[in-house]
Amino acid sequence: MADKYQNYAELAASETQGVDYQISYYSKASNKIIMAIHGGGIETGTSELTRDIAGLSYSYYLFEGLKSSNNGDLHITSTNFDEPNALRMVTEASYCLTLHGYADSLKKHTLIGGADHNVKLQVYNKLIAVGFSAELLDEADRLSGSDPANIVNKTKRGMGVQLELSTAQRNAFFTVNTREGRQTSQTTEFYKYTQVLKDIFGALV
Repeated sequence: MADKYQNYAELAASETQGVDYQISYYSKASNKIIMAIHGGGIETGTSELTRDIAGLSYSYYLFEGLKSSNNGDLHITSTNFDEPNALRMVTEASYCLTLHGYADSLKKHTLIGGADHNVKLQVYNKLIAVGFSAELLDEADRLSGSDPANIVNKTKRGMGVQLELSTAQRNAFFTVNTREGRQTSQTTEFYKYTQVLKDIFGALV
């Protein structure tokens, strides 16, 4: 399905910040940023993952849907996402990780994309090693995140890592998968997953 809005200006002209969506970010003196540009009700669970991975160590950025329904209207594809704070923060960083969700309620799985092939491979190997299902995407895949226009690749190094988590995988991270429930009901699997990414990004210089 095509996005309702082709860029942030179009979205902001029709939707109300603080009512329909919210933008939050934390700037840290770090060369790493964790982002969920489809957070809140758009691709559920990605906001919570982003906050936990970033902690107080890395910068983070969240664009979150707040609607009671139809949050998909707020989805701006990664190659068109141009909210000014997001662009400023990612271009100041050397490493970027973006968290996304895709629709699959049956299989717990992670699709690993982005242009940073070295870090992608580290993420794949570590997720598999601790028991998660994952795959490295070919550049031809529509979810590969390899396009230079993708916000994940707009770092100083011109590359980043994009993770697409299935609905089933994101559901497994919470015992109560509602906006309020996700704040306090993270499962052991949630922390096992985020620890993988903390370990990998913590070792990058």
